[in-house]
Amino acid sequence: MSLARIKGQDKAIGLLTAAFESERLSHAYLFGGPDGVGKETTALAFAQALNCEEEGLSGCGTCASCKMAQGLSHPDIHLIFPVPTTLKPAERSALLSGHASGGYREQDFGRKTAIISVETVLSEVVAKANQRPYIGPWKVFVLADADMMTTEAANTLLKTLEEPPDKTVIILTTSRPNALPATVISRCQKIPFAGLGRGTIEEVLLADPRLGFDKASARAAAALAQGSAGRAVRTNRQGPQVELKRVADLMAGGRTKDVASLVNEATALAFRLGRSEQQRFLDLMLLWYRDVLKLSEMGADAATPHLLYSQHLAELKAAADAMDVETLGRLIDKIDDARRAIERYSNATIVFTSVLLDVAVARKETATKRGVRHAA
Repeated sequence: MSLARIKGQDKAIGLLTAAFESERLSHAYLFGGPDGVGKETTALAFAQALNCEEEGLSGCGTCASCKMAQGLSHPDIHLIFPVPTTLKPAERSALLSGHASGGYREQDFGRKTAIISVETVLSEVVAKANQRPYIGPWKVFVLADADMMTTEAANTLLKTLEEPPDKTVIILTTSRPNALPATVISRCQKIPFAGLGRGTIEEVLLADPRLGFDKASARAAAALAQGSAGRAVRTNRQGPQVELKRVADLMAGGRTKDVASLVNEATALAFRLGRSEQQRFLDLMLLWYRDVLKLSEMGADAATPHLLYSQHLAELKAAADAMDVETLGRLIDKIDDARRAIERYSNATIVFTSVLLDVAVARKETATKRGVRHAA
């Protein structure tokens, strides 16, 4: 993909283009911003443009160098990303191949923790950075989700950042820049990335035929995306209505009718889903309460064309009828706290048990209030 086709990140593209045109490229960049907004895509497009056989930052897409870059097989462009330490080289190659052909890099490895290890930094960055480019003018290293480097890996990378080889650009992408050591951050030029509007996300999804979206599915996925095209892709591949039904069942009490079922559900969420999907589930819980708030504001008889959970209107109305703003705000804060706890690698079972218990208690209070109201 050429830089010109990146959507919604004009500021980032402008900074990179200005640096190139003024011949003041940094040896290291930190692409920071929300998850799934195009940081990795932009990094790879920049690497392609730097090595394009045409002049400037064209990234023409037709020369031999661009074709190799698009296939993630360019010998001077290296994509490094977190994987479980048990992942075999052939499995990593399969991930790269799937990324090139499908336009999407799998990030969720279930219960296995994905990291960028010191061994990976030594073999894929340090050793290769000290070699001459094979065919292009630039060696480019893209470390996606760089906050997943181990401390030892970050310290090892720091030595290369401090004494960068000629014609080498290292790009770190992260949605959690504060998780990186300050010494690493200080040696990178920061390029900010912003969240994407719903219309922009639809454009992104429809622009890449590898993702397999049509207008209807792009619109539906964008509605769930919360500013993240990456989240939209994940949602579409998992089946949005199936995912929404499970969350709706849980929020309405269909899956947590007693303490035992609540604990079972929390355990299932903790162990069947990987970290990113655990956060995703909590995001959808937040969106449920967003719909409840909308109904509260609009009134039970108002038209509801913009509700994400429109297929579960009866349950939403029941919650909106009984829950006050204070209760909804407290639950939203609890779920938001749970999401941050998962991000910090807290015990997922405890996190989900706690938040589901809060939801269950609020639901019981809701039922009691409705009973009193109807009796009156």
